[in-house]
Amino acid sequence: MTTTATAAKRIEYRITRELVQRREGAAEQERITPWADRLIAVGAVTVGLLILGSYVEELLWAAVAAATVFTLR
Repeated sequence: MTTTATAAKRIEYRITRELVQRREGAAEQERITPWADRLIAVGAVTVGLLILGSYVEELLWAAVAAATVFTLR
């Protein structure tokens, strides 16, 4: 009887430990995601502005200022 109880406690402990590790991993992912999203957005805006700037140089600086304000809001 005690062997079965001990085995059950080991299984319960292992499941609990795995759940805690998953929650910690999810919390870490939540901290990384906003930075990754912002980095992708800034990169996309930069590439878009470079392409636009190669065609319309006069609007480049106005677009850079507008994009900077938009991304940093």
